[in-house]
Amino acid sequence: MPELTLSQNFTAPVPGSKQALVIRIPKKVNFPFGFYFPEPILLKGFVKEIRIPVYSSQSIGNLTLIVQNQDYETKQFAVTSLNYRGWKNCTVPFGRALDQNDRIFLQGSDIRLVGFFYLPNENNASNQEVLLAIDDITAIVRDKYRTLREKEILLED
Repeated sequence: MPELTLSQNFTAPVPGSKQALVIRIPKKVNFPFGFYFPEPILLKGFVKEIRIPVYSSQSIGNLTLIVQNQDYETKQFAVTSLNYRGWKNCTVPFGRALDQNDRIFLQGSDIRLVGFFYLPNENNASNQEVLLAIDDITAIVRDKYRTLREKEILLED
């Protein structure tokens, strides 16, 4: 089975990073799998994008983010193709990719980050160990309802 650990020694080269989730996939165990957070991460407001630093040992696989919308529908969003070696800052755009409108006005419609899904490439060598690391997840969020700057435009003459 893949090994998941939290490491304080192997973090992304970003200021303030204290620990990262490290996933080690031993040789001959390179198969698709998902890993889920103990509790979903709730995001309130309008999510524009999510930024995730990801380390790859050049495994030629794919990493996706598993998200639940307000209707509890689960969707996957591509984070990165793992065809590189080292750390990479990945951006997952959400603005138009997910319906974030409230079904009932001001009745919060939260987005939930559920976990990640790893899909190896079928051409990976069976004797290759895969190493992935995921550091601090940052969500760029704005208020869902913005006030008008010029209220006069609403008034009729």
